Amino acid sequence: MKVAVFGLSDFPFGKKIIPDERVDQLKEMTRPAKTTYLSIELVGEENLKDSDGIIALASRRTDLALLDLELIENRLGRGSEGEEKDFLIRAQAELEKETLINELNLSDAEQKIVSNLGFITVKPILFLSLEKSADAASVLKDIYTLVGMITFFTTGPKELKSWPIKNGITAWEAAGEVHSDIQRGFIKAEVIAFEDIVKSGGLSQAKARAVHLEDKEYLVKDGEVINFRFNV
Repeated sequence: MKVAVFGLSDFPFGKKIIPDERVDQLKEMTRPAKTTYLSIELVGEENLKDSDGIIALASRRTDLALLDLELIENRLGRGSEGEEKDFLIRAQAELEKETLINELNLSDAEQKIVSNLGFITVKPILFLSLEKSADAASVLKDIYTLVGMITFFTTGPKELKSWPIKNGITAWEAAGEVHSDIQRGFIKAEVIAFEDIVKSGGLSQAKARAVHLEDKEYLVKDGEVINFRFNV
């Protein structure tokens, strides 16, 4: 996951660990040989177009709007027509009022147009005050959620691992994140909610009391520990 930082020159760049107290608790319970936390790559504003989301200083909102206004002007100057032209004119008027693309109520047709044009402000944007930007750990958690990501865990003697996935992904799709062979041979997902592990007093106890078996179509929820049954 790549996030661009806009207007915050003192913010730490590079790959950063996203703190997660749940991982710490699971690590204490299971004592794995290796623990893998989530990480996020923070890049400069020159990478805005390639990022999954944006962290920006609140006072730079106008500058982000101007980037998309420039894109619109260039597109209109090249002779945009039809539905695309109509949308660009509407978006131009909104951006001039500092209403960003991600704040517009878009029709299906407009969403299709937007997806092909490379707007900057269509991305999830976390606006921060200078005071808020000083709490980097909190900022990383907030942008992760804002981008629409959740986390599931796999655990065993060798490794406890955090897996980032888009909210709304099925158990079959999550299995593919772990390994293509697991996805191909998917049988069932053994699922335990993190809250049930805490209530049960440990992972072993939760496996005896709170595990539930799910099919491919099951929608994975944030914080679940999953063991995939598969046969290849």
